[in-house]
Amino acid sequence: MSSQLPDRLLPHEVVIVAPATSTDSYGNTVYDYGAGAARTTVAAWLQQDQRTLVTQVGADPLEERWLMATNHSPVPRRARIEWAGHPEGAVVFELDGRPGPAYNPLAMAAAASTAPHHTELTLKIVNG
Repeated sequence: MSSQLPDRLLPHEVVIVAPATSTDSYGNTVYDYGAGAARTTVAAWLQQDQRTLVTQVGADPLEERWLMATNHSPVPRRARIEWAGHPEGAVVFELDGRPGPAYNPLAMAAAASTAPHHTELTLKIVNG
């Protein structure tokens, strides 16, 4: 039994963007997702888990939460995910919470290992 998700279940190609950091004049950490950021292309599974129409004045009219599963680890907490393959055009996500290890008891028993099976992330759209 495999100790990770099979490639056939990871049809989407995404880019994990780990920001470059600097400190501003007030001593705060500044995250830069531009040219200085580290970019890693990985295979993933993306699916929309939640969509809500928000009717409050001034609120984002459509909130969405997405699930991403990947064999890549670690994924930095402040990373952004770029996906050029969205049906409506390129989308940039940010993490909503920490990346989480997902375990498969059968794979753990077969491999005599306690290592995570894959990584799951909850995402929200930054733009797109």
